[in-house]
Amino acid sequence: QRMVAPTGGRQRSRLSIMTQYLCNVKHCFSIPGRAFVPKPEVDVGVVHFTPLIQPKINQPFKLIEKVVRSVFQLRRKYCYRGISLLFPEEQRTALTDRILTLADIEPTLRPSELSMKHFQGLCTAYRELCDQDPHLFSYNFREELRLKKVKRQDTQDSVKSEML
Repeated sequence: QRMVAPTGGRQRSRLSIMTQYLCNVKHCFSIPGRAFVPKPEVDVGVVHFTPLIQPKINQPFKLIEKVVRSVFQLRRKYCYRGISLLFPEEQRTALTDRILTLADIEPTLRPSELSMKHFQGLCTAYRELCDQDPHLFSYNFREELRLKKVKRQDTQDSVKSEML
């Protein structure tokens, strides 16, 4: 269901984008769970992949993966929030606004509402920003969070040691 999920569908996810940008994906049929031993709790879907000669997004795989992962990181929020995770905190607002303008995307769309054309625009705009500032591509918001946590812990430890 997730691989073949259409734009706007509840099952639309990172997996949908990553499969559909490389292949035409078609749900062929479902096999009921009772056909297997031991019986699983779910039914099984058979999906047919037809590789595309030219991918729908013509950018490096790692770049596409990073953009799609960030967008779906906060899948129930507006896409603005997920896209902002691509950028360091001090540049976040300006660059998020810029990428949305370059890609011509409404910031209040949810990730599941973004079409393949939207993702193509996002990846192209992100590539342009990374070409202007190569450090952007190596930026990882999780590392920024980890460093903040370590710094906060060090501060707490130094306060405790001063009190003793």
